[in-house]
Amino acid sequence: MEYPAMTSTSTAPSLGAWLTLDSVFAAELMVRTGFDWAVIDLQHGALGTDSVVPLLSAVQGAGVEAWVRTQATNYAQANWALDMGADVVVVPQIGSAAQAREAVGFCRYAPEGHRSWGPVRAALRPASAPRQRVYLMIEDTNGLAEAEAICATPGLDGILIGTADLTLSLAGSASDVLGGAVFDAVRTIVEACTRHGLDVAAYGGSQEMTTACAENGIRTVALAADYELLHEGAQAALALARGTFAAEGVRL
Repeated sequence: MEYPAMTSTSTAPSLGAWLTLDSVFAAELMVRTGFDWAVIDLQHGALGTDSVVPLLSAVQGAGVEAWVRTQATNYAQANWALDMGADVVVVPQIGSAAQAREAVGFCRYAPEGHRSWGPVRAALRPASAPRQRVYLMIEDTNGLAEAEAICATPGLDGILIGTADLTLSLAGSASDVLGGAVFDAVRTIVEACTRHGLDVAAYGGSQEMTTACAENGIRTVALAADYELLHEGAQAALALARGTFAAEGVRL
């Protein structure tokens, strides 16, 4: 597969999918539509570690970059995900520079870190492939306050902004993702990433949020989750059918 460079200086969009379902077929349907990358979500997804390798195979087999989001603060799981061949590992809920150093340390071999040697499936990666990347999530007021120090962590490749949790932390509700305080926080994180040469990514989830990401210079955006698209597609099909029959005067 191709391994495109991912840096904060890139102007080309890199669009991702979010995988939460324990289904290789669903993952294949998602990634073969043209996404650049896909996140296998162990934190909130309806899947477990037994599903990770089959899902990695499905995603990477389609020529798409495979990311794995670990369960919160489970740094050893980040080590394991890299051993299984994830192209990118994402560690959520990073609220301090100390947490950032510890998380990245589990993902880098000595002398950069203390990752244990055991690249079981990762050994199949071609020699031409770049090294596996590490992203941390900033998603609350603690992480926001420490953004500069977190972004300065040696061995870190990028930040994924947790827009929903960041909004919850700032505004007390996860629904006001387009509020002014959230915009200011996102800009603060983007600026810190830019100063330290990191890629900055975010979860879109809606056209409005994706537009906001683009306006703030974020080019690495996860557009939607599999369960959201399934639910919305089913709702749209049902509404269309009900409307069609209603127009024909058929009682439903």
